[in-house]
Amino acid sequence: MTIDKQISYVIMLVILSLGVLTAVPPILPERVVEPFTELVVLGPNMKLGDYPEEVEVGEPFTLFLYLGNHESRVMYYRTLVKFGSELSFASETEPMDAPVIASYDHVILNDDSVTRQLSLSADTAGSNRRLVFELYKYDESVDDFVYSGEWVQFWMNVTSPA
Repeated sequence: MTIDKQISYVIMLVILSLGVLTAVPPILPERVVEPFTELVVLGPNMKLGDYPEEVEVGEPFTLFLYLGNHESRVMYYRTLVKFGSELSFASETEPMDAPVIASYDHVILNDDSVTRQLSLSADTAGSNRRLVFELYKYDESVDDFVYSGEWVQFWMNVTSPA
């Protein structure tokens, strides 16, 4: 085999390899390296940090819940909203031990999201109240929702009506 033929074969092999590397990725399904869910609470103007600092007992206030699914599959979510005190504890392993004031269920396709307007109110006055949003994912193996360890919170004061 001559040098010219060897060079031609190498060039053809390079061109073929580039063609395969260009054509194959769009055909294969996208692989999520680390699946995750986005849990975000937005204020009444749909902005982060735009939360009410003080509300009256029984006075409705508006927030927005945003959930984004990047788990590589359809997900069934439940978000529990809880009001706790400054002594209430929440972590990635334990949900907060406080009364549930609202619950929201969503089925979300992979790489999709939902934004939901919430109207909430507090039933007990107190300063430094924790409003916590906990995310639960439906687990088919136990046929129930399981705490995901994802939660967000903000602090507010709840006053008695004048």
